[in-house]
Amino acid sequence: METLTLINGNNQQYNLPLPKIVILGDKWNDVALEHVKENTGLLFHINGAGNMEAQPISSQQIVKLFMTYNFKTQYNNNSTIENTILLKSDHHIGFQVDSICYECCQENYIHTSGLKSGDRLMC
Repeated sequence: METLTLINGNNQQYNLPLPKIVILGDKWNDVALEHVKENTGLLFHINGAGNMEAQPISSQQIVKLFMTYNFKTQYNNNSTIENTILLKSDHHIGFQVDSICYECCQENYIHTSGLKSGDRLMC
């Protein structure tokens, strides 16, 4: 497996394995998972939290995933989520969104259930 060489705040090099990849919230069927496997070599499975995850063995697998599929990404390496790339493919922009405005709902064809201009849809 490849490793990443990074530089810490003291300008010292350290190595990390390639990050785990976790797709949040999506449950893909077997055909879609086989398609991802053929295109990237990544084998996704459902983890204990109900998300799909895979451990790449080469950086090319990550590159192919990003170049083939349209995901929002967030990298975490802290005490809660260690060396992990989180991916989302839903209608939200980014990860830190608690609500979406009426106009964005309209633009993304999201059902507004009686909302009007100036209102926000809470997540």
